[in-house]
Amino acid sequence: MTLAFPLAGMLALLAPSPSPAAAAAVPETPAMTEAPHALTLDVEARDGMLEVRLTGLSPRAQAVSYDLEVTGRSTSKHKGRTTLAAGTQAVLSTMRTAAGEDWCVKLVAEEEGRAPYAITRGTCAAS
Repeated sequence: MTLAFPLAGMLALLAPSPSPAAAAAVPETPAMTEAPHALTLDVEARDGMLEVRLTGLSPRAQAVSYDLEVTGRSTSKHKGRTTLAAGTQAVLSTMRTAAGEDWCVKLVAEEEGRAPYAITRGTCAAS
């Protein structure tokens, strides 16, 4: 009686298995398992004015939602929900307002399959 093994199967039997120490030599980090956030916040303060731009860029199509609050001499809010196309940058919101002495920009965002996150700029970032 003859047993037939495919070549790949035989090679797998002959190849040494990695030791547990070798597998543990390269620890997995959050940066390896989690992609960067899809939403980014750009804030420019110039000549007493604030210009805020919220952009989205994701390697995969996904739904995102956001709550953006800009506080300067007045307070402006913008909430939204959209689906980002894979690999396509999109401007989701642009706001311009008088900065005042103390200004704060707060973004609370949610992406599919991830915990909500916040990004702050200005004096609120220091508190």
